Amino acid sequence: MGNINLSNLAKENNISNKTEFTYADVKVDFEWDQTQQAALFSNLKDVDLVGSYDLAAIQNSLVNFFTTFPGEKILNPNFGINLNQFLFMPCDLDTADLIGTTVRNQLTTQEPRINVEEVLVTANPENNEYVINLSLGIPFINNNTTFNFKALLNSTGIEFYN
Repeated sequence: MGNINLSNLAKENNISNKTEFTYADVKVDFEWDQTQQAALFSNLKDVDLVGSYDLAAIQNSLVNFFTTFPGEKILNPNFGINLNQFLFMPCDLDTADLIGTTVRNQLTTQEPRINVEEVLVTANPENNEYVINLSLGIPFINNNTTFNFKALLNSTGIEFYN
């Protein structure tokens, strides 16, 4: 009886650049990256799915959270936030507080990997926009990691910046 060996279907070891991480995600943008193949091969392998790890994975998740409306993800219909509901309300401190409360409540229930330390929403009535500053703690990465996440909400949607 003959043997059939499908060794090319076996999972290769050590093909990732990042070997130790707590959180992993796939970047939503398609971009090319290269990873080292198994020890037998010395050349690099082109891949079109690039991973993001730890802090970058959480940032990826937050961008997905803010750009996804509830109901868009079929398998998780509660995921996301609808900030468009505030676009036709007066651009003032009360609406900014309401946006901040909504963001804090939704992030607390939908993203268990983070601790929301501060949500600061600043109204800019002259331009009819809000600046959202998040201060987030990530308990499982070095126990004291805190990062700031900034976004601008206006009539064209939400835009992220550093």
